[in-house]
Order: sequence, then structure tokens, then C-alpha cells
Amino acid sequence: MPRLLLATSLALNLLLLAIVAYITYKWGYLGRFLIAATGDNLASPTDTLIDQPIWQETVQYQQTVVDHQHLSVCLFGDSISAAVENTLGDQTFNFAIPGMSTISQLAQLKALTAVHLKCHTAIVAIGTNDAAYRTTEAQFEQNLRQIITTLKQRMETQRIILLPAFYSTIAASHDPSIAGTIERVQTINARIEHVASAENLTVAADVIQPLFTEKALREDLTVDGVHLNLQGKQIYRAGLLRLVRQQHSQQ
Repeated sequence: MPRLLLATSLALNLLLLAIVAYITYKWGYLGRFLIAATGDNLASPTDTLIDQPIWQETVQYQQTVVDHQHLSVCLFGDSISAAVENTLGDQTFNFAIPGMSTISQLAQLKALTAVHLKCHTAIVAIGTNDAAYRTTEAQFEQNLRQIITTLKQRMETQRIILLPAFYSTIAASHDPSIAGTIERVQTINARIEHVASAENLTVAADVIQPLFTEKALREDLTVDGVHLNLQGKQIYRAGLLRLVRQQHSQQ
């Protein structure tokens, strides 16, 4: 009997660890937990997704699905955009993966261009995790410019629309294992605006503005201070759908 109890306890603990690991990946917390463990942003790595087998397999799967395709609208982003899934209509594809920052975004684009994917319009919702990781503002801007160049030159993208980085709730912004500070997100968004102005691109802030009260995520729209609940996802999806339909009408 003691051996049976021990085996059962071990099995339950392993199951619990598996569930925690899945949620950690699904919500993009792997890099942030490293920050919490060390207590020092500078002592922690930034975006390590490209070294993780789950991310690699996800990108490989995307490669097989979109090989030599010409899509009307491509959405790129992190866990907040990934939660919308592929629900934006025909000739669209949601490439968002939990935990993504501009660092892993560049690696993903390299993989997708290798299979000759073409996107007429790209919606880039990136920067929220850059605000949480130790990516410098200069590095973020350089990465974002390289993303834009790759889209234009390798994917033959005609329209690029940037979304601002998402704010967390006030409470979550004080926890480095969950989100970047409000001030940090403001700085990242200022860089996005700067790049957009220099590249003559649109920042579609209106798509996500209903999710916030001033510069903080609404408490009634989130499950953890960062990620959207059902109502929040519906609001975000509705904004994306309006943007997608607008792009379709202009093609």
C-alpha cells in the first residue's frame, strides 16, 4: 500500500508539473520566470524561445501549412494575439506564438521566408514582451526596423500595420515576472511610433484602445493582469476584424 501511495503521489506531481509547464509556455512566461528567479533583469536572458523545442515545432508546423502561399493578411504577435487563433477569415493567418518578442519574431520570419511565404498585408503586434524582457530600447527599434525590412523585401508585403505594445494592469506592472512597467511600455510604444513615422507606416492604436483605461489594462478584461479574458479577447478580435476587412476592401 505505501508503494502504491508513493507511486500515485509521484504521478500526480509529474502531472502537475506538466500542466504548469504547459501554462508557462502557453502564456509566454518562460523568460519572465527567469527574471523572477534571479531578481535581476540584467542577470537574466531575454527571449530564449528559439531554443525551445515547442517553439521550434510550432514554427515548423507553420512552415508546412503556408509553404509557397500568398496570403492576404498575416498577423504576427505574442500570446495575446495567439489567443485570437485563426478566426480572422479566409486568406488570413495568425502566426502569433506565446512569449514572442522582436528577437524571436526575426527568427520566425527567417523560417517563414525560407518556405517562400508572401503576405500582402502584415499586422505586427509585438513589443509587449520586449517591455518585460531586458531588451534595450535601441535594440528593440533596430529589431523592429529589421522586421519591417524583411516583410517588405522577403515577403513582398505591401501594407504593414503596427499595433502598440499592450499595457498590463497597474498591479501586474509592479511584478517583473508578469509584465513590464507602465513606463517601460510607454517607452517601447514611443519607439514604435518613431519607427512608424520614419517608415511611413500606420500605428492602429484604435484596435486595442478599448481594452485600456488611460495607460492600464482594464481589470474586468483580464485573467491575470496581462492576458485577456473572454470579453477582452472578443473586444480585441472585433478590432482586428475591422482592420482585416478594411484591408480586404483596399486590395
